Amino acid sequence: MAMRDFHPQTRDSDRRDKRGDAVRIVGGALAMRRAHGQPTGASGVHVYDPIFRDDHIALLRAFCAPDATRPLVVEVGFQRARFARAYCSQHPETRYLGFEIRRKFVEESDAWMQRAGCDNYRLALVDAREAMPELIEAASVDRMFTFFPDPWWKSKQRKRRLLDRSFVALAARLLKPGGTLLVKTDVAGYADWAQAELEAVSGLRVERLDDPRAGLPPTQRERRCIEAGLPTWAVLATRVEGAAIAISDEPNRYDLAHGYDTKAIADDDGGDDAASDDAAQHDTSNRDRGDDI
Repeated sequence: MAMRDFHPQTRDSDRRDKRGDAVRIVGGALAMRRAHGQPTGASGVHVYDPIFRDDHIALLRAFCAPDATRPLVVEVGFQRARFARAYCSQHPETRYLGFEIRRKFVEESDAWMQRAGCDNYRLALVDAREAMPELIEAASVDRMFTFFPDPWWKSKQRKRRLLDRSFVALAARLLKPGGTLLVKTDVAGYADWAQAELEAVSGLRVERLDDPRAGLPPTQRERRCIEAGLPTWAVLATRVEGAAIAISDEPNRYDLAHGYDTKAIADDDGGDDAASDDAAQHDTSNRDRGDDI
């Protein structure tokens, strides 16, 4: 796939799905799933199913309740929890809440976390976009992570991308003043697009990090990239104290009508065309996302 094809020509706003925002949620909206779905039966020491279990909702709310002595860290899409295991082991004082949509990964990750001796975590089998407003109070999250989310290449799939403005605004409301949302990706075009979406929400200070590892333990996919000598990118958004949260109506400038103009963006941002071309080759060679939502 050519790099320019990362940005489809037709915007979803021009042909909005009649089901509204629920089409973005994996499995559908919580109310619909509770009315017509079946409990997953997922099990584990710290595995929770907030879709069907009211007691799990209460327990997760209590875990996430504001606590000045124990920072709250949220990861959206922890996959096999390689990062979570290392982070929770290194930071036993934190409370870690992970969201994942695949039962197998949730149950296996819980077992791995137990073997690592971790007890400061909770794993929720649910789409974070729907569950976070029910579980987490505003201005209570210290750090939020989303690592290597699926770019959803096709035009009809783009509405499923995690890092859109509605998610960014939700994260901004949940972050404490000074709290951060860190995004990592190995897709250059997605890094540009996600950064623009972050910058479209006021109340956040956004920067591209010089060190894409950000001083954190690597995820499984990040480790593969490091071993293969492939580039990754990290974008950090920090909640600005006292600043209002508002979503801009300006279109994302990386959703260009005629595709992704790497030279124009490189000239504008002081980037490197060769690096963009190398990244384009890397982007199209990896369909199996290593740490996606």
